[in-house]
Amino acid sequence: MDWTLAINRQREALLRMLAVLLAMAGGGDERMARHQRTAVWGLLRPAESALRRLIVVVKHVWGIEARVSPRAVRGAVLAGAIPRGTGQRLPVFGLFDRRKCFALRTGPKFTRGNPRVWSPGMDYPVFVEKILASPDDMVSVERLHRRIMALQSALGDLPKQARRLARWEGKRALGRQKTGKFIRPIRPGKPPGHRTRQLRPVDHVLSDCHALALYLLNESDARAPP
Repeated sequence: MDWTLAINRQREALLRMLAVLLAMAGGGDERMARHQRTAVWGLLRPAESALRRLIVVVKHVWGIEARVSPRAVRGAVLAGAIPRGTGQRLPVFGLFDRRKCFALRTGPKFTRGNPRVWSPGMDYPVFVEKILASPDDMVSVERLHRRIMALQSALGDLPKQARRLARWEGKRALGRQKTGKFIRPIRPGKPPGHRTRQLRPVDHVLSDCHALALYLLNESDARAPP
């Protein structure tokens, strides 16, 4: 199998998806209608999942490895690095899928109906009318823009993202010696953004990238010593 050709094809398909996302996101607009933002999220999530799997493919095909010292596991802050929470850091693409939550929900039960206000001196409670969210409400898209910027930056330099993944896997492998746990970049089961009915081009790209990544990961697990 020509892995270089497969990687280039999937990258070109994701670049086309990125162009669609940039057009839908509206450039520098800070707010957009809720239904428009929902449509962008529906395309962005499977594109991110496909890119994560493509980075896994690049790492295994090109044999990118990284040496990690035990000191790196402590998470030391680099000199001159911009601290988190200042809003000045460039968005970084997330290399790991969001894990599924299997915990049972034991939170408080929400009652139906409108909330009521009743204070001393009032004969009857006053019911406050609920304000339901409308698809045409204008909402912030700052977080959405940062996720698209991170996707664009990662697509621009796949070897760099593969080296990032190699460093993270090295850190987690060192930590596994103490905890016995290791988290793979791809979560088990269906990838985030997966759709059973693949009607959009991004659905086919995600399916192809997922199949390529699983093939390489299973092959590497089979070759790993017990």
